[in-house]
Amino acid sequence: MNIVIIGLGLIGGSIAKELSEIKDINILAFDKNHHSIENALANKTINGFIDNLDELTIEKYNDSLVIIATPPRASLEILGALSFLFNSNITITDTSSTKSALEEILLEFKYPNNIVLSHPIAGSHLSGQENSLKGLFKNKEVILSYSQSVLSKHIEKVRNLWKSMNARIFNLESNVHDYVFAHSSHLPHVVSYALLMTLKNLDQTDISKFSGGGLGEFLRLASSSSEMWADIFTLNKENIISAIDALEENLDILKFKINKDNQEIEALLLDLKNFKEENY
Repeated sequence: MNIVIIGLGLIGGSIAKELSEIKDINILAFDKNHHSIENALANKTINGFIDNLDELTIEKYNDSLVIIATPPRASLEILGALSFLFNSNITITDTSSTKSALEEILLEFKYPNNIVLSHPIAGSHLSGQENSLKGLFKNKEVILSYSQSVLSKHIEKVRNLWKSMNARIFNLESNVHDYVFAHSSHLPHVVSYALLMTLKNLDQTDISKFSGGGLGEFLRLASSSSEMWADIFTLNKENIISAIDALEENLDILKFKINKDNQEIEALLLDLKNFKEENY
């Protein structure tokens, strides 16, 4: 089977490394960064490449699986550019962490029957093919989102893709997906950036010398790809802004409790600790 990976960054490169050891799979890549293509060919994680997406109309690509593994806004452009493959025998999936904007394209084309959206909950604050690795998806969750119009053969092909990489598969509707991840993933990144902005504006510039491991681990999120997170923030802005509003309310509560007495803040912190231990 032909698998075409569009984008050989951290996620696309890791998929290639994982699948390269499976027999009877011909892995091809499309990436504007020719250095990534050359590296993947040298490392034998891909078998070849395509120069233009229009090549996918060639008969030999019939029944192929196309994986869009680019930053969210680029994924929108690529999905739209692949409209000539909608309702064909070629299965299309993606790896983006926002889904509602992609869903709008599917709605525009009356929900093609060959598109299954994917979101592997795996990654790193590092980016690029040079940081890709085999085993990235092992025992990690992958969220699938698809409409009722999608044919079962395409669903099974995408499920088998992630199963072959030992991932755990769950289904969520696109709007639910974006609400959940606005709180579980996008908001923590917002907080990390906000904390870094606070530190950046301090008069004491050498504060990093006196920070423990916890601060560095928390700020690690701010080392993530600026292109990807700018896309995520803007494409899921309604859910993220709502999450920020809720966080601001709770910061005000914490500020109020801290300003009162030790017993009140200790009771709140104990309650939150118990909630964390029971749920996270």
